[in-house]
Amino acid sequence: MVIAVIAAAGGVLSLFGAASVFAGSATGPTWLAIVVTIFGILGLALGVGFYTGARWAWMGGILIYIVSILLGILEIVYGGTIGGVGGVIRILAGIVIPLYLTRTGTKKFFGKTPASPSP
Repeated sequence: MVIAVIAAAGGVLSLFGAASVFAGSATGPTWLAIVVTIFGILGLALGVGFYTGARWAWMGGILIYIVSILLGILEIVYGGTIGGVGGVIRILAGIVIPLYLTRTGTKKFFGKTPASPSP
């Protein structure tokens, strides 16, 4: 599933971006790098959950990606060059992925279809 690859890749890129701040090779506040690290780990976990169709990944993905819009704004404002690029990508993902997760076929994949009425 493409969304699994996107989530995992976003997680890896977040971890690399945060690591570059910790190593001093990129600018940005340490507190933001810590938050980005947490979101990177969550992105990797969501990638696995999306790939396997785990029910928890559906709601977790919606919540995490909506909250990531705020993180994207913080990255643009405080994150320096790497944070600015990452912030724009994070905002776009925070809009597109929750919209994708609410599509009928996607909800069905995650077992989120309404129960059939009893006869």
